[in-house]
Amino acid sequence: MAAHTRHAHLALLLYALLISTSFPLASYLGERYPPLLTTLLRFILAAAGFVLLMARARQLQWPGWRALGRYALISLPLTGFFLLMFRAGQSATPLAMGSLATLVPLLSCLLGWLCWRVAPTAQRLLALTLGALGAIWVLTAGDLTQLGADGWPEGNSEFLLACGLMAGYPLTLKQLHRGEPMLTITGWSLITGTGWLLLAAGFDPPPWRWPDGGSLLAILWLALFTTMLTFYLFQAASLVVGGSSAHAYSLLMPALVLMLEAAIGQRVPHWSLLPGLALTLLALAWLLKMDHQPHSERRI
Repeated sequence: MAAHTRHAHLALLLYALLISTSFPLASYLGERYPPLLTTLLRFILAAAGFVLLMARARQLQWPGWRALGRYALISLPLTGFFLLMFRAGQSATPLAMGSLATLVPLLSCLLGWLCWRVAPTAQRLLALTLGALGAIWVLTAGDLTQLGADGWPEGNSEFLLACGLMAGYPLTLKQLHRGEPMLTITGWSLITGTGWLLLAAGFDPPPWRWPDGGSLLAILWLALFTTMLTFYLFQAASLVVGGSSAHAYSLLMPALVLMLEAAIGQRVPHWSLLPGLALTLLALAWLLKMDHQPHSERRI
């Protein structure tokens, strides 16, 4: 493996690790701070950072009302995902959210098939389904009866809806992208997403209050590391290994969340989770192998 390819995969491992910290923090914040305010502060901070980056790259200019409308539509699924993630954190566990997040590549693949008639290969669909089955195993510890009402909190349903929105994000971006640099699209998506959140706060005002020290640190981490830094890691690495390989790293989320929880002493992984973790890792290895075969399906 060439050095630049190896570095790209290491960047994606760091990307996946940073993203996995979102779920324990969403659970932490869900109990301490209103989800709408959490999402709004995260977007304000991240948007401010991207404004500085766009100014430095000389990409900060008024896009015009038509382009602003496109960016607002692009930001809708992204904004909805993060808002629902923090709402879900009020009752869903970090492991449940990390497990459900592995469904995003499969849902995105199926939406692309339905909306764009881009049929995946049978191998890719099987690999993504294998990863989804592994995630369900981790979510239930192999006991499918937990998918019933007693073992399925409302937060799981909210985050499953969030995953559906995130799966639709690449399709929305593909439809509305007009060749702008990704820095510009992401910056204006965060700015217009802030607008959507302010509009939501106007219709249904949350109990306004400043976050305490722990909540503010968590929001700063989410804005700087799981938004801004992951943007650069993902974009740079996907240019080397391809978008489909980059997205496949979301299959690591259950294992990474378990590692984080074990590191902070909240959960010691039980052996019953191992078959599910093995399935997700097998699916990841299979997807990466397909993407590096000379005649594999076109990377997107």
